[in-house]
Amino acid sequence: MDLAIDIGGTKTFVATFDEESLVPHEIFQFLTESHRGFEDFLRRLTETGKKLLVGDQPNLWGISTAGVVDDDGNVLWSPNLGWKNLPLKQAVSRFFGDKGFVENDCNAAAYAEAWVRGSKNLAYVTVSTGIGMGLVLEGKVYRGSHYAAGEIGHTIVDEEGPVCSCGRKGCLQAISSGRGLENLIQSITGERLRCEDIFEKARTGLEPYFQVVFRGAKVLARFLTNIVDALDIEVLVLGGGLTRNEFYRNVLVEYVQRNYYATPSKKISVELPQVQPNPGAVGVLLLSRQRFGGTV
Repeated sequence: MDLAIDIGGTKTFVATFDEESLVPHEIFQFLTESHRGFEDFLRRLTETGKKLLVGDQPNLWGISTAGVVDDDGNVLWSPNLGWKNLPLKQAVSRFFGDKGFVENDCNAAAYAEAWVRGSKNLAYVTVSTGIGMGLVLEGKVYRGSHYAAGEIGHTIVDEEGPVCSCGRKGCLQAISSGRGLENLIQSITGERLRCEDIFEKARTGLEPYFQVVFRGAKVLARFLTNIVDALDIEVLVLGGGLTRNEFYRNVLVEYVQRNYYATPSKKISVELPQVQPNPGAVGVLLLSRQRFGGTV
């Protein structure tokens, strides 16, 4: 069995795969709760993995995680998880062996989505607890000079905007992500609402919920349109929990399609993920199999 894991700010997805398959054999999810400390998280992760593997060692494993990840599988910085300079691959190798690969979650998801489509230039954006982006350019994952390409959630779009989890003001994530929308509504109304409840109120046009959600979606849409034009992307994939909300998603799709720079023969496709049930886990599984000679 192969083992694939996706560590998100809210939930962690764990799945086993037969060695020639991209369809999970068995799946389990648990709350990440990184605030409880890494050792506690590692214990819960390895217990889950061993249970799914029925005590066996995996043939190979892969982890996709929120945050900046270097070539050695170290999480250099993940504001949403609170991890910094964390030797994640080394820690997990103690339990599952050395044939493992760690990648940023959006990079992994972008690779999976590009792989199934046969696309050479694709951007995958996840809008959930936070906001991130993975890029496949000319058929390869693009990580940048410091492994931080695609960290659009921590790009400043409003210098006088709300404080972000990274400590700066006006980041895209603080305005357009799930946590950002929740924090903004709390600062305005004093209510501690889940994003689902905010969306339901916004859908009816009720203020200030409508304006907060609409502005968040429009700011993100404008940013993504500029990314599409700057990199000449052919496919933009909208992932994450917020893009499953029809109101939020429609603002994104309509804005990008209406405003991208339309040169002759240029056509941009804005799509939902095709890879199920978790493109980050499938993507890192593909990358790990390529690294260690497994069946892709």
